[in-house]
Amino acid sequence: MPQAQTLDPAASLSACLGALLRRLRTAHGLTQSDLGRLAGYDGSYVGAVERAAVRPSHELVERCDHALQAGGALLSLWRLADGEWSTTPPAGRADPGPETAHGPGGSEPGGDAVVEAMELARRAEMSEVGADALAGVERAVDRLREAAAATPPEALVPAVVDQRRYVGRLLEGRLTPAHRRRLLVAAGWLSVLLAQLHFDAGDREAAEANRDTALRLARQAGHTELTAWTVQALASWALADGRFRDALDLARAGQDLAPPATAAAVQLALDEAQAWAALGDRAQAAAARHHAALTHAMLPGDRPGPAGLAVLEAGAPGIA
Repeated sequence: MPQAQTLDPAASLSACLGALLRRLRTAHGLTQSDLGRLAGYDGSYVGAVERAAVRPSHELVERCDHALQAGGALLSLWRLADGEWSTTPPAGRADPGPETAHGPGGSEPGGDAVVEAMELARRAEMSEVGADALAGVERAVDRLREAAAATPPEALVPAVVDQRRYVGRLLEGRLTPAHRRRLLVAAGWLSVLLAQLHFDAGDREAAEANRDTALRLARQAGHTELTAWTVQALASWALADGRFRDALDLARAGQDLAPPATAAAVQLALDEAQAWAALGDRAQAAAARHHAALTHAMLPGDRPGPAGLAVLEAGAPGIA
């Protein structure tokens, strides 16, 4: 490693902590991003701690200590370094405080926005998951769902997995019933997204496992639209497999579950139209597309919709 990038452990207690963290990380053959994923934080935050550029949180150091099998050495040094920050931050360094420290998240599509959303959740997790943290989680979930239309599955899967893993950690804390339900729904949306990403990547086993997880989460949360999306996944897979009668039955069953004026209802109607068209019934296909168009017109404007909505927005033939 070039000398310019080598931290002087004698410069401060924070520098000593950073040097030890780097030494342990490299001994395990991990990059900063690798360690960040193991600890549930952004790799750039790990790098900043190694450079003594930020005041590390107890939670980050504790997780790194565990991931690197340090036996409490990092935590012991953190207590001394944190006291140093409490008096005078190391020269040339800034204490970012809870508002700007890089918390759980990553540099995937929409990375900065996702990191900001996850930082809200991380700050709240130290006591209880508050409304702002939940809103941050939900915004991050929406961004990932929106990114799916333009991002290759293999590029997006790690970000979605990391996000769901973090939601899982939040679910382990003390929660009100309402907050627990919102987190279950967030985990369910991520599971539906993972199911589709894995299917698109050709991994049927992972797709089915995530779809089943999404269904269980939807039922626990009592969320009918999420339940409808799990059925929609099956309908779309049946279409891809050429099982058009199965797809038709699933699309109709999903529409019975989906609440009115939801993206799930639109996509399921589009699936029904595609199944009818494949079965050679143009009149039924046109009626299903028309129903999808009417439902689409009632959708709220600020919600991520299914990829099939592009068909309606382009003015597909047969839509009245």
